[in-house]
Amino acid sequence: MAWQGIVFDLDGTLVDTEPLHRDAWLDTLSTYHLNYDEAWFSQWIGQSDRTLASWVVANALHQMDEETLLESKRKKYYRLASEYTPLFRGVGEALPILASKYALAIATNSSNEDAEAVFLSTRIEPYFKAIVTSNKVAHMKPAPDPYLQAASLLQIDPKKLIAVEDSPAGITAARQAGLYTLGVTNSHPEDKLKEADKIFPSTQDALIWITR
Repeated sequence: MAWQGIVFDLDGTLVDTEPLHRDAWLDTLSTYHLNYDEAWFSQWIGQSDRTLASWVVANALHQMDEETLLESKRKKYYRLASEYTPLFRGVGEALPILASKYALAIATNSSNEDAEAVFLSTRIEPYFKAIVTSNKVAHMKPAPDPYLQAASLLQIDPKKLIAVEDSPAGITAARQAGLYTLGVTNSHPEDKLKEADKIFPSTQDALIWITR
C-alpha cells in the first residue's frame, strides 16, 4: 500500500501528557475530598475530560456543576502543559521527515484549549495539515468521527491513511473509520490494544516501521 498520510493521536502518543492530565485531575478531585489514585485514573486514559467529569458528578459529587469541575481541572492542566510537555522519544526527529513525505494530521479527544497548551510547549503544530479536536466533531472516540474528519480535511481516502494510537478507544475509532492502525503501548498493555493492525512497544518503534 502506498500510504498518503498519517493521523496521530496526541496525548499518550506524540506527547507524554497523561501524567499531566492525571496530576491535574487527582489534584482537582482531592480539593473535593475525593482521594482517587493513579490506578483509578488509568481507566480514563483515552477518554475525554467530559466523560470523566460526568462519571464523577454522577457517582461522587452529585451536587457539583460539571462545567465548574471541568474548568477547575483545565486551569491546573493548562499551567502544567504550557510549562513543559515532553515529546515521546523519536517524535521530534521524525516529524519533519514524515511531513516531507506524507500529509500529517492529529485526531484527539482533547479540547482546542488542551491542544493549544501542548503546542505552546512543544512547537509541533506546524507539521500538521489538519488538527481535529473534540470541539470539532459531534462524537468523540471511540466513534470514528475524529478520524473521518481528519481524512476529509486532508482530502485523502481513509484506507490510504495510517493511524497511530495509544488507547483502545482511539484504536476502535481509527479502525471504524477505515485507517490502518498502529497501536503503541505507552499507556496500555498490548492485550488492551489487540484491535490494532500492528502493535509496537513505543511511538518511536512505530515511527521507525513507517519510515523503513
